[in-house]
Amino acid sequence: MELEKKNKRNIPWVVWYIVITAIAQYFLIEFKEDIKFIDANIFILLGAPNSVNIYAGQYWGVLTNNFLHVYLSQLIINVIGIIFFGYYIEKRIGFIKFSLIVIVGSIIPSIIQLNLANQPGIGLSGVNFTLFGYILAKSMRFENFKMRYINLILLIMIGIIIYFNIYNLYFEDVYRTEAMAFGLIIGLVIGFTSPWKKWVQYGMLFNIIILSVITLFYAPWSSEWLVYKGVTEHQNKHYKKAKIWYKKALKLDPENIQAKDNLELLRLDDLKWKAYKAHMKEQYLKAKAYYNQILEIDPNDSWAKEGLKELK
Repeated sequence: MELEKKNKRNIPWVVWYIVITAIAQYFLIEFKEDIKFIDANIFILLGAPNSVNIYAGQYWGVLTNNFLHVYLSQLIINVIGIIFFGYYIEKRIGFIKFSLIVIVGSIIPSIIQLNLANQPGIGLSGVNFTLFGYILAKSMRFENFKMRYINLILLIMIGIIIYFNIYNLYFEDVYRTEAMAFGLIIGLVIGFTSPWKKWVQYGMLFNIIILSVITLFYAPWSSEWLVYKGVTEHQNKHYKKAKIWYKKALKLDPENIQAKDNLELLRLDDLKWKAYKAHMKEQYLKAKAYYNQILEIDPNDSWAKEGLKELK
């Protein structure tokens, strides 16, 4: 009875912060064209940097991407989930412990998805699955975590993962489920280990987090990490090394657009250098051939057009 009164007095501050942030960011993205006081590009960068930018140092993206939603249906489902699961947990364990679960449930599933699917994804689905996994594990040991229809909810959650995977396999590969699946696992781990001695539980979670974070610095199985290495060499003008990294990325993922585009840029740079040298040495036929090759790749290249004009 006393526990129930205490639970009623606890205001779920973290839940409401997440809900308000997610809704506010959705409307900022949705109506960015009409909102004059915000730079849309900067906002998107701050909210959800792409995979290459995360590997390049914008590591906070694996946390902040959880609050962004592109589709209204995605926002509604995740907000309902965070209110339902989050309210249930925060009332029982308080502000600090719940905040830690949310942070772990945001970062680890996001990093795992980044490593397995080459994108960290966006939205609170990974967090919601973590929270449900925590409730499921705790309900097996503690009476105050018993939830009605929990087995039905478990079937629904697993059904969602299975459905999305079948859709990806037979229709179009658009839904990412890695964060959901691993979120559920992380939630179960946190819930099952909660009765353990704190130093054992926190030590284990700390090791999981460290292992996950290490992959932000070394992930040769990820085509996006390989592209990031190529971009770094490209920016430092180590073009041969950059080409090697881009080719490695394409070997893992032949459809990697950035690797393809950057290889084209390297080819353009090479052709421009050859055209410039040929022009300066008055080897005009060679220079003309190089200019034409450049324009085949990029018909709007003004430098090549000017070079051809000078040859006439």
